[in-house]
Formats: sequence, C-alpha cells, structure tokens
Amino acid sequence: MKNLNTPLLSFVIGSLLGGSALFAYSHFDSHVAQDFLAKYGILESSHSHDSEVHVHSDFLFYALEERIRFTDDRYQSTAKQVLLKDMHFHDNNDEVIHRHANGLTLGDFFTSLGVTVTNDCLTLDTGRAYCTDETNSFLVYVNGEKIENPANHINQQNERILFYYGPADQTVIETYQDEVTTDSCIYSGLCPERGTPPPEACGLTCEV
Repeated sequence: MKNLNTPLLSFVIGSLLGGSALFAYSHFDSHVAQDFLAKYGILESSHSHDSEVHVHSDFLFYALEERIRFTDDRYQSTAKQVLLKDMHFHDNNDEVIHRHANGLTLGDFFTSLGVTVTNDCLTLDTGRAYCTDETNSFLVYVNGEKIENPANHINQQNERILFYYGPADQTVIETYQDEVTTDSCIYSGLCPERGTPPPEACGLTCEV
C-alpha cells in the first residue's frame, strides 16, 4: 500500500463513493435516495423538514359545478388543534395553503385533513369520492397546467392550484382557473401594494 499512487487511490475511493450514490439513487425512487445524496453533499434534499420556510399557495376545488369547501373547523389548524404543524389552513380560510417546512406534499397536507388524494381520485373524510370514470375526471392544475401525481406535488410560493372533478371541458376548467384567488402573495408580504398581511392565527411569524 505504501507504493500506491495517491491520485490513483483518490480516484478509486471517489469512484466507490460515486457508485454507491448512484446505486442508492437508481434503486430507490423516493426521498430516501435524495436524503442519502444530500448527506454527502451531492444533492439538496427536498424532503428535509429542518429549514423553516413560509410558502403560500392559492387553492380552489370544484366538483360537478359545486364548490367543495374546507372552511369547517375540523379542517383548520389552530393553537389548540394542530392537524399538521408545518402545513395547514387556518382562520377558516380554505383559499390559501400555508407551508412552513421543506418537503411536505399536497398528499401530506390533505391526509392531515382526513382527505385522500391520488392521481385520479379524491376521497373526503365523509367518504364521498370523486374518481375518474367514463363521464367525469378528477384533474389537478397548477398555474393553469395539468399535473400528474398531485399527492407528490410540493406547493410553491404564489402557485394557483385548482382541484377539479367533472367533464373534461377545457372551457369550463378555464373558468374555474380564473376563480382561483391571488391572495397568497398578500400573506407572503410579496405584494405590499395590495395591503399588509391580515391578522391571522399563523402569520409571517407562525406559532402554530
């Protein structure tokens, strides 16, 4: 070993580490692989909940021309009822989703409300299901673009998210897209010309 060329040794060790990282990433299509790579500084982890953030996104859900609301107390996080500490609705407002940690998904969020979201179905805590069939489709749009696997989507600042269930009529869908608010920027303090963030149980300095 004494005569082993140092650059050669470094190359061999680097190759082994790189191979291990690629093996982990290729064999685990999940947050586990991302965290593994992040540990060695190869990739920033998208599932880390260590960093504090304050992301707001606008949200709306229409099903068969009926607006589905989540303003009821059972869907709202408060100091006395924390459904999901780092992602929630509050103040009986279901038009803005608040996220306070990295990596949390829409699936995580709706699960905390007792709601199940898949690629083609949404099931409320009441058991009412809105699932794609021969007549109607469950679709999710972000900033006007349809997305797949909505449960895995990590909402971003000022995104406008539409959940839709009904006939795949683009004209109707676009009408509902126009109804999604743009209030998230107010809560984030990013459009001061529209006023200061409203008093809230969990505002720019969230305590929930």
